[in-house]
Amino acid sequence: MTRKFLAAFTAVALLMGACSSAPNGDETTDATTAPDPVELTFRIWDIGAEDAYEESFDAFTAENPHISVTIETVDENQYWDRAESDTADGTMPDAYWIDPSNVAALAEDGTIVEITADRGGWAQSLVQLFTLEDQLWGVPQMWRSVALYYNRDLYADIETNIENLTWSPDEEEDILLEVARTLTVDEDGKSAGTEDFDPNSIARYGYAVQPDLTRTFVPFLVQAGGQFQDDDGHFVFASDEGEQSTQYLTDLINEHDVSPPLEATTSHEHGAADLFIDEDIALYQGDSDALRLIAEGADFTWGVAPIVGGPNGKISVVDGIAVAGNAESEHPEETALLLAWLGSDQGQDPFASHGLAFPASITGQDTYVNYWAKEGVDVSVFIESSTDATTISSHSLDIRPALEEIQPIIWDIFNGELPVDQGLQEAEDTGNATLN
Repeated sequence: MTRKFLAAFTAVALLMGACSSAPNGDETTDATTAPDPVELTFRIWDIGAEDAYEESFDAFTAENPHISVTIETVDENQYWDRAESDTADGTMPDAYWIDPSNVAALAEDGTIVEITADRGGWAQSLVQLFTLEDQLWGVPQMWRSVALYYNRDLYADIETNIENLTWSPDEEEDILLEVARTLTVDEDGKSAGTEDFDPNSIARYGYAVQPDLTRTFVPFLVQAGGQFQDDDGHFVFASDEGEQSTQYLTDLINEHDVSPPLEATTSHEHGAADLFIDEDIALYQGDSDALRLIAEGADFTWGVAPIVGGPNGKISVVDGIAVAGNAESEHPEETALLLAWLGSDQGQDPFASHGLAFPASITGQDTYVNYWAKEGVDVSVFIESSTDATTISSHSLDIRPALEEIQPIIWDIFNGELPVDQGLQEAEDTGNATLN
């Protein structure tokens, strides 16, 4: 980080704890000299966030008339490859989204700036995801946790309270399997587990095992008493508990026929969320990011319940996004003002008022909850879910490449192409070798 940027950013960031918006650019310049116009570039990977950010930046420019902000959206599948090439070419935007899996690498490379602001007004679980050895490397923006979406119409005849769904390695105590069997029906309307059920002509599945670490693999792992990472960030999921939870998920697909094969999930743009919207599954364990997609696409009555629980209770995963400042920005003072704005209550309000995501700003939580309450959806379950949750954290390691190596091996396990014990050990060894 250049000294020029550090000095500029620190001076602005310290203001964040004392005011709700970035300072007015006119107040920091000579009254007779108008500052030169500056255009900043801000990069994200979700086109659905553009409207909220545009509203935020309009208010920012109103307070800083000499600064305009252009939003650049890059597809998530190409986001980090593009970032690597742009960093090498010196063409990275002034500020951009980051996630916890690469914050350590970016900080170590010196490509992003340290955030020195007061952290008290942000959700602390999100702050910790971007904190390395007590140094914060991104302005927290939005967080998400995992819960259970369910089709109210299909669930109406189920006697088990939706909030009581739990899984167990003991089939006699396995409430999720029992309910998923009832909700899984073939073309003749026969439920899974009944004598005349035809597994070769399934019309609707009760549940969907997703090839996803945050929504499925890690929650079931920790609910079985296992760990995804140790205290140093290395992977330790190839354990007895890991085998128990992964075997359970694999059996839902390949033995009990209550979850669709992975190709049915991965062939859709939004994965199992699309299957839920199309009523091809009755229960969808997803994160809060899926709220708008489901609200706009579902033609049936649906609700959100606590995450499916396991032997060790209902444990979710918390994840999120922060904004990093480019240490090589040609406009360090203006970028510092933008970062300060993006950390303020006023700067984050559009996320909440548009129902986009839970904002990092603690005072903005109610705005988000109230938005969805007006839509008839109680999202407080996601807040409850976040209070007893685990994370996938960098622990000062560059874990993104390792996660990319682990993911396809988990897919092969769920597909039944690798034995669970062998596959988990291979995934763990491959991940740790990539870390090292």
